[in-house]
Amino acid sequence: MRIKNIILLIIVVLVFSCKYERQTAKNLQTEIKQDSLKITNKEKSVKAEQSLFSESEEKEKNRLQNSDKIEQETIVDTIKVKSKANIIKEIKDSFKKKKDVEFIRGLYLTAYKIASSDFENILDMADSGRINTVVFDLKNMNGDIFFKTAQNQLLTPQNLKPIVNIASTVKTLHGRNMKAVSRMVMFHDLYNAKRDSDLRPLLPDGSVWTESKKRGPAWLDSSNPIVQNYLLGLIEEVAKSGVDEIQLDYIRFPTQGNAEKAIYYFQRADSLMLGQDSTYVRRTKAEIISGFLRRVKKICQKYDVTLSADVFAIVAWQRAVDVSSTGQDIKMMTKYLDYIHPMIYSSHFDDNFGYRENVANEPYFILYKGTKLAEQYSNVNCKVVPYIQANTWKVNYKKEYIVAQISAIEELKAGGYLLWNSSNNYKRTLIWLKEYYETN
Repeated sequence: MRIKNIILLIIVVLVFSCKYERQTAKNLQTEIKQDSLKITNKEKSVKAEQSLFSESEEKEKNRLQNSDKIEQETIVDTIKVKSKANIIKEIKDSFKKKKDVEFIRGLYLTAYKIASSDFENILDMADSGRINTVVFDLKNMNGDIFFKTAQNQLLTPQNLKPIVNIASTVKTLHGRNMKAVSRMVMFHDLYNAKRDSDLRPLLPDGSVWTESKKRGPAWLDSSNPIVQNYLLGLIEEVAKSGVDEIQLDYIRFPTQGNAEKAIYYFQRADSLMLGQDSTYVRRTKAEIISGFLRRVKKICQKYDVTLSADVFAIVAWQRAVDVSSTGQDIKMMTKYLDYIHPMIYSSHFDDNFGYRENVANEPYFILYKGTKLAEQYSNVNCKVVPYIQANTWKVNYKKEYIVAQISAIEELKAGGYLLWNSSNNYKRTLIWLKEYYETN
């Protein structure tokens, strides 16, 4: 019995051992599978991490490349911006107003000379003669307009001749440290006087006044609103074009022919006003001229442009008869001017003027006297810079003639001088100036 029990116990132990081993083997297989799965998952994770790293690395690489590209583009754009800025600065600098010089040494050039191939050559000579100011035509006595502008009722292809590039001319002059002054003729306008009689003065019978039958119509009515507004429009276009100064010529009423018979717009208007109001005071020609200058001055101030005007030489003496006929009252005019230019040419004075037998060949006397008187009558803020004769007409023209004129101006410590030669033949004159300044 006892042996049976022992044998049964052994059998049970063996069965249990087999079951245990099978379970252990099964568990081991399960663990192996789980470990294999963990390894597989870990490998996947590593691959994923590697993939992510590669992707990140690629993104970073692209980012850096894009960053470099952007930086390069930024540098290029910066260079472009700087280049544009430099170009703009150069353009602006070329248009900067030249500061007023203490003593003006200038000469006059026609629009045709400015537009010619000889322009640079004459500037070379002007440099050697220490010229620091150039006056050039933008509107002349004929009524020709030499710059590009919109047409209106007084501008047609016949009188619109845009041969002068103002911007280029100003840049050229500024490049030589020269002041750019545009000359504009006001009320003498052959083209429009002939084309439209409504713009001219009248005779007492209502017919149209003409200064000279031989020459034909030449003058516009200086007080006519249409005429004044037309000129103001042109002046504003020039003022904003970059010039340093606007110089008005023929800023007066006509004086030759039967000038005393001419009746102007303002006189007809004043007669109507007087008929309505007996206390109304008639205006003078001087008031018309100074009133027009006041309007021009407002335009010039708007664009930071100085304003000057040419006047008859005899006007420097300010005799009542000359003031009343021309309308050029120096005291009234110079309230609105930075410079006034009396055209003091000795050849234009009659013999015995100022008790001089040969006044034409006594330039020192006439320049000294005329300039000094103009200074006495001028506003304190307006400089007197006379035009002086630089041509042979009716005088013994030589170096001494030019030197005598300049000496008179320098002795008075006036504002300077402007050379006048309508043909622009300045070669000899500029050689003389070069010699003069080299020894003085």
